[in-house]
Amino acid sequence: MTLDELKKGESESVEFKKNIPQDQDKFLKTAIAFANGAGGRIVFGVENNSWKVTGFSDDEVFQKFDAIANSIFDACFPAVVPIMSIEEIDNRKVIVAQIRAGMSKPYYLRSEGMMDGTYIRVAGVTRKAEPYMIKELQLEGCNRSFDTTQVVGEITISEINSLCERMYQHALERCKTDEQRTELKKITLSQLVSWKIVVQSNGRYFPTNAWLLLTGNFEDLIPDAYIQLASFKGTTRAVFLDKQDAKGPIDMQIEDAMIFVKKHINLGSRIDGKYREDFYELPIDSIREMISNAVCHRSYLSPGTIQVAIYDDRLEVTSPGRLSPDLSIEQIIAGNSRIQNSAIGAAFFYMHIIEKWGTGIPRIFADSKQYGLGIPEIKDFGSSLRISIRRKAFDTDPFGVVDPSLGLNVQHQSSASDEAQLRSSASSSASDEAKHQSSVPDTEKNSISNTDSRLSHLNKVNLIRALSILEQIKLDPHVTSDDIAQKIGLSRATVQRAIAELKTVGILSRNGSNNGGVWIIHFLE
Repeated sequence: MTLDELKKGESESVEFKKNIPQDQDKFLKTAIAFANGAGGRIVFGVENNSWKVTGFSDDEVFQKFDAIANSIFDACFPAVVPIMSIEEIDNRKVIVAQIRAGMSKPYYLRSEGMMDGTYIRVAGVTRKAEPYMIKELQLEGCNRSFDTTQVVGEITISEINSLCERMYQHALERCKTDEQRTELKKITLSQLVSWKIVVQSNGRYFPTNAWLLLTGNFEDLIPDAYIQLASFKGTTRAVFLDKQDAKGPIDMQIEDAMIFVKKHINLGSRIDGKYREDFYELPIDSIREMISNAVCHRSYLSPGTIQVAIYDDRLEVTSPGRLSPDLSIEQIIAGNSRIQNSAIGAAFFYMHIIEKWGTGIPRIFADSKQYGLGIPEIKDFGSSLRISIRRKAFDTDPFGVVDPSLGLNVQHQSSASDEAQLRSSASSSASDEAKHQSSVPDTEKNSISNTDSRLSHLNKVNLIRALSILEQIKLDPHVTSDDIAQKIGLSRATVQRAIAELKTVGILSRNGSNNGGVWIIHFLE
């Protein structure tokens, strides 16, 4: 250790001791915390805070060297064998006990036992591990993850086929190109077994925690496995504007969360050729990535829910569980990744919910920069991890639509000529609204109008779009989202978002598959 390293002070992986303390547990707990984490060094002969090197004389240094090594070896279980060295700093001898990350976690003080004597390192401080953290360390020591752990019960082939079909349909909806849809293969039982979503034994099939989470049947065993969604007035949590809980299968929780977010952030438009295309004030793919990462990588043993909070100045996603000890925030930003729940990760990869490992966070940072939102913030609270991106104030046109030329500095910002076209399109939308109203029959039980309370949260542009889509479905209940997009002059993604919103508020449902099914409109009684 050099003098420059010394002046950086204590950290996640370094602790200073002036001498061997009378209460040896003080440094033994730190040795255990290092073994339970990513390893670290205890430097004896240095004062903390002042970084003053007191060192040891030649007469005592070897005696203390042996005493430290023996104390660590004798007090810890499983045994911790430190790598000991004597180094010179500022012409004084110090003793360095290097503790490697252990392979047989959890490590604990023999005298206190596992439940009371297990310690971890959090933000440069040694602290006692909570019971759920000890369970995580046990799984880590066995090279297992929580989601692949088998649970009580037995599942049928019919239930397995149902999950396989649902995952296939979700993957199909998430495909971005016709080529992806063509290449997508239906998922099989053998894949579920290889991913450890299902355990097969003697011709019988048993669920794991991943199965419970993907089917939504987990409330009794994993009660906190849902997403809390909230929109606040101002920059604090003092006043709620709206709140909702996203429950059910974890992949569908993400979809519900995205609908909520889109409802509470500003919507902008641009002209793409002859079509008007919507976009949001925040990079929507990055927000999806933030929420998907939280669901995929969270600790399901840790108490607490995922929280998505929208403020006037930022959007935050908080995920329960501590950061993996072998990863730092700097490494995450650089693209390093460690999958917390391997079975869920495999399922999400198949369903196009997540892409290549480690690409999500760098993409969020790149998109935030492109949108002129500054650098996202990542905070490690020891028992939870939070990522937030900034929002900016925007002006709107007379129809309540964000005008991207008034402050959104992104690549798809409209040009001056596009802006005029955009305003012309917005003006024509006002007259189009009257056409849509007159074209939809105004009967008591067979109409969806712009006064329907289920559509009251939509702005005028989104209302017109919703009525247009419903009009096409009434004309042909078998129509596809691609056909609707072509007929009303919108992108397929925009139509799918609007359909998802109509499903959420109970106006629309689908009976059957995407290609062979039929739409059902639920009119007011």
